[in-house]
Amino acid sequence: MKIELRSQTFLWSPFHSEPSFHLHSELELVFVIEGFGKRIIGNRVEPFEAGDMVFIGSKVPHLWLSDPVFYEKGSKLESKVIVTYFNPKALIQLFESIKEFKSIRNMIREASKGIRIYGETRNIIASQLIELATLEGFQKVESILHIMNLISTSQEKSFIVVDENDSSNDLYPDRLLNVIKFIKDNLHQQISLQQVADIACMTEPSFCRFFKKKVKKNFSQFLSEIRVAHARELLIQTDKSVNDIAYLCGFKTSSHFCHVFKEHSGQSPVQYKLSMNDRAK
Repeated sequence: MKIELRSQTFLWSPFHSEPSFHLHSELELVFVIEGFGKRIIGNRVEPFEAGDMVFIGSKVPHLWLSDPVFYEKGSKLESKVIVTYFNPKALIQLFESIKEFKSIRNMIREASKGIRIYGETRNIIASQLIELATLEGFQKVESILHIMNLISTSQEKSFIVVDENDSSNDLYPDRLLNVIKFIKDNLHQQISLQQVADIACMTEPSFCRFFKKKVKKNFSQFLSEIRVAHARELLIQTDKSVNDIAYLCGFKTSSHFCHVFKEHSGQSPVQYKLSMNDRAK
């Protein structure tokens, strides 16, 4: 087992010197202390922020990308995370030999779908991860077992990957990562199918087939979801007007933005902001 506390402008892994959509045999538990951006796990792209905790199974492709503001010249922003790697062979040998560990064995198998952990369970595990770095010997093993048991028995978790068979056995080519990075960096602009097809070095029809196979949705749908997800963040985190947010998220008019936002969220942008403010009280 290996535990790391990282402070980085972007979230890299020890397997790569720069952000890369990758997989490895180790199980991985990630807790975000500070930072925000987008994370890709299997075939799902979702926002991440402080408090995000995810348990990822063996050979599940994944990537955390900090928002573009982290890369700007002079920026002092850093993402701070605790990342813990577990050797699956050692754990499986242990858990297979003891029937009381059945729930943990099942949880490790389910981790191929990516497990999002939240609520009080997340808070307890976060505290234990900080303490774990100072432990040795049996105390360290005991703490790991406790964390595994908490994840396996808690109701405060949900799965991330839509189709585990597709995502756990197939690594997205770097060209898909390049497309996603281009979208993130240019979300305030109009983005055409031709642009992203060129970045992927494909014809438009080939790119459409490739993208839908990998992401399980067409490109225009994916782009709308990313724009709306960014709009939700701006509505919650800033006091910008609906017109400004529409522009920053790449919509030509605020009326079109409101229409698309309501399609995805079931609420207008104003209703969404009010409901989030009420929930935070």
